[in-house]
Amino acid sequence: MLFILLIGLVGGVACTAAPQPLPTAVALSVVLPTETATAVPTPTAAPGVTATSVALSAGVPTLTLPPTFTHTPSPTATAAASATATPTLAPTPCPSGQIQTGLFPSRFTGESSYRVYLPPCYGLDGRVYPVIYLFGGNSQDDSAWDNYGLDEAAEAAIQQNLIPPLVLVMVDGGWIANTTSGGPNSYEAHILDYLIPYIEQNYCVWGEPAGRAIGGLSRGGYWSLEIAFRHPEQFVSVGGHSAALIDSHAGPDINPQYTALSNDLGDLRIYLDIGDRDYLRPNTEQLHLDMTAQGIPHTWVLNEGAHEDSYWPQHLTEYLLWYAEPWPMERMVYPTAVCPPPGN
Repeated sequence: MLFILLIGLVGGVACTAAPQPLPTAVALSVVLPTETATAVPTPTAAPGVTATSVALSAGVPTLTLPPTFTHTPSPTATAAASATATPTLAPTPCPSGQIQTGLFPSRFTGESSYRVYLPPCYGLDGRVYPVIYLFGGNSQDDSAWDNYGLDEAAEAAIQQNLIPPLVLVMVDGGWIANTTSGGPNSYEAHILDYLIPYIEQNYCVWGEPAGRAIGGLSRGGYWSLEIAFRHPEQFVSVGGHSAALIDSHAGPDINPQYTALSNDLGDLRIYLDIGDRDYLRPNTEQLHLDMTAQGIPHTWVLNEGAHEDSYWPQHLTEYLLWYAEPWPMERMVYPTAVCPPPGN
């Protein structure tokens, strides 16, 4: 599905450099994993940050460029003026979006893997990008959303001007997401204290609550709601997609089924969706009913489907349109930053 370009990342310098793509590309045939698929092994690399880059040039619409204009002398122009006239240059096409993968440091895991989608023309206008942090299921890694085609869906939506250019950060869950329930010293801290600061130091993302969204599927949906309901001031939006709200160890101070009702969520935008045949439907639907009873604004979508790999790819564009709704299409209104394009 994607062409893979390996590049190296140099971490720790805020928005000043991006990884270098290697000059060769390898075509891979990608098979969508089930939620019980074995995690993709982390490539062997020297200590620090490693990265690969994927050019999103296949299966997405080609950006339509303005026509090339050439100079045509007016009928009254002199021969000398015609000879010295300079044609207007054709616009330079935007580079396609890219997927990069790497490692971020954490006191809980040592290092954890992530992958990030960078939109077309990333860094060329010197402005930051809104960002969505996305988590997979209990046995998935950072490849889950990528394999479902979220990056291609984003590429197509951006090129069709349906959503503004944005960054997608897809995160490995691992043991810490599956053996902790929330609060300090859990996956919550792993994300808030390590992943997000690392991304904001190394990529040109909008490092303010207005530019930051969070979401996840299944166990990742539990975590997106757990984190956002406990820290609503840090995000503009949160999505729980087929959220697994079944953690029996989560007390009322961390369980999203309680914190959604007991915490002041302010203006946090909330999206809940699930399949009508999903075995996890009862708790998510009860959360929807409880929030409705308390007058807590949220979006509730009951789709056709079950808790399976075929469900989430059907709704990728719906998710992206909802997440992107608060963000301006006009790039010039975003904060400025020094954002070299990938490869520089």
